[in-house]
Amino acid sequence: MDNHFGKGLMAGLKAREADSVTRVTRFCSDYKRGFVLGFSHRISEQTGDRQRAAWEAGVLTRRYNLDKDLVADFFKEVNADAAVKCFFAGYERGY
Repeated sequence: MDNHFGKGLMAGLKAREADSVTRVTRFCSDYKRGFVLGFSHRISEQTGDRQRAAWEAGVLTRRYNLDKDLVADFFKEVNADAAVKCFFAGYERGY
């Protein structure tokens, strides 16, 4: 994974908590998108709760000012309607 998205994905998979907005401003959108997806995958693996992971991905997508449709596509590809709804709810109503 020798590109920005791959580096962000690997960082997200290893992260114990989400990066602050201040910390991620130095990264490009591809890196941030990879981080969000890696981090949400980690949450899903740890908790077994894909909907919670999707919610958190929505929250981080908004916090990091990413294109919500690009990130939401990840959840659409796995035919997880509930996860997609949770993603958009996290984006719209998350903290």
